[in-house]
Amino acid sequence: MRLTTKFSAFITLLTGLTIFVTLIGCSLSFYNAVQYKYVSRVQATATAIDTHLVTHDIVSLTPQIDELMIASDIVRVDLLQGERSVYSHSRARGYRPAGTSDMYRELVVPLIKHPGMSLRLVYQDPMGNYFHSLITTAPLTLAIGFIVLILFLSVRWLQRQLSGQELLEIRSTRILNGERGANVRGSVYEWPARTSSALDVLLSEIQFAHEQRSRLDTLIRSYAAQDTKTGLGNRLFFDNQLATLLEDQEKVGVHGVVMMIRLPDFNLLRDSLGGNQAEEQMFMLINLLSTFIMRYPGSLLARYHRSDFAVLLPHRTLKEAESIAGQLLKAVDALPANKMLDRDDMVHIGICAWRSGQSTEQVMEHAEAAARNAALQGGNSWAIYDDTLPEKGRGNVRWRTLIEQMLNRGGPRLYQKPAVTREGRVHHRELMCRIYDGKEEVSSAEYMPMVLQFGLSEEYD
Repeated sequence: MRLTTKFSAFITLLTGLTIFVTLIGCSLSFYNAVQYKYVSRVQATATAIDTHLVTHDIVSLTPQIDELMIASDIVRVDLLQGERSVYSHSRARGYRPAGTSDMYRELVVPLIKHPGMSLRLVYQDPMGNYFHSLITTAPLTLAIGFIVLILFLSVRWLQRQLSGQELLEIRSTRILNGERGANVRGSVYEWPARTSSALDVLLSEIQFAHEQRSRLDTLIRSYAAQDTKTGLGNRLFFDNQLATLLEDQEKVGVHGVVMMIRLPDFNLLRDSLGGNQAEEQMFMLINLLSTFIMRYPGSLLARYHRSDFAVLLPHRTLKEAESIAGQLLKAVDALPANKMLDRDDMVHIGICAWRSGQSTEQVMEHAEAAARNAALQGGNSWAIYDDTLPEKGRGNVRWRTLIEQMLNRGGPRLYQKPAVTREGRVHHRELMCRIYDGKEEVSSAEYMPMVLQFGLSEEYD
C-alpha cells in the first residue's frame, strides 16, 4: 500500500471516529437535556396539584387538572395513597399527525403537603417522534454532509501534497530492484527535494565509479593479454583464443592452422653485439611479421615465448599455410643484408593443423615440434607436423566460387537465436549467417575472412 493511501486511510479513520463520537455525545446530551426539562415540568404540575388539594376536593379540580395536563402533555393522572389508587383521570385523546407513535414515560411524585400520598403522572415522551421529523434532522444531516465534503477535499489535498513523496518512494523501489542509469533519475515533482537531489548525486557517483571500474578492468585485461615489450598479444591471450575456437560451442566443425615462427635469440645478440642494435633488429622483424599477418583477416599474431611468435589462422588449410610460409620467407629474403644476422638462417616456421575437440596443449606441442624440426633442417625453412589429422578446408578458387554463388542467390541463410532472460521472456534475438556448400552449412566466422580477403565485403553488405 502506498504512503498516500495509508495516510489518507488513517486520517479518514480518525476523522470518522471523531465525527461518530461527537455525534453520539451530542445526541446523548440533547436527549438528557430534553428529558430533564420535561421531568421538571411534570414535577411542577404535580406540585401545583398538591397545592390546590389543600383547599379543594380532587373531583372539583378536574377542569384545572385538564389544563395542566394539556400544558405538560400528560395523558393520565393517578392519586395514590400508599400503593392503592384513590383517583384516576385520563385526558381526552386529541388530534395527532399520521405516522406518529405513542411512547409514554411514567413519573411518581410524592405529595409534600399530603404525607403518605403521591401522584403518578403518565406523559408523552418528548423524544418519541423527534427524529422522525425531517425538519428537525435537516441541520444535523447538513452538518454531517459538510464534514464529509471537507474530509474528501482534505484527503485530495493531502494526496497532492504527498504525491512527490510517493514518486520518491517508487523511484527508491526501482533502485532497490536493480535499475540504474537515466531511467531512475528524479523529477522536479519529488519531495523532499533535497532527498531527491542527494539520491541523484549518489546515483551519479555510483555510475561514474562503475564506468571507472569498467575502464580499469578493461585496462587490466588489456595489459594482462598484451606483451609489454612488443605490444602484441602474449601467450595467455593466444592460448585463450585458441581454446575458444577448439571448444566449438556452435558445433560447426571449426578447423585451422597454427604457425610457430622462431626468430634468432635476441638476448644473446644483445649480450654480444649491444642492446641498441639488437633491439633495432628485433623490432624490424616484428614489424615485418605484424604487417605480413595483417593481410589475412581473422588471423592473430602473439609473442609466445622469448623469440617464438605464434600465428593463429582459423579456417585455413595446410596448403594455404604453406603458401603463407613461403611468402613470409620471401619477404625475409628481401631484407637488406646485415652483419649481425645471417639472412639465410633467420626464420624457422613450424606448421600444425588443428580441429575442434583437440586440447590447446596438444596443438601447441605439435607446433613447437614442427618449429624444432624446421630449425634442424637448417636455413630459412618451414616444417609441417606429421599428424594423421585429416585436412579440412577449401582452396581460394573454391572459396571464391562458393561466395559468388551465395551472392548471386541473394545472400546467406539467416537464422535467429533468442536470448531469454531469467524470467523466461525473450530479450532480443541474435541473427546468425550460414552458407550452404552442397554438403553442410558454413558459419560466418569461417567464410567472412575470405570475403574480406577477396574484396567482396561491399557486395556482401
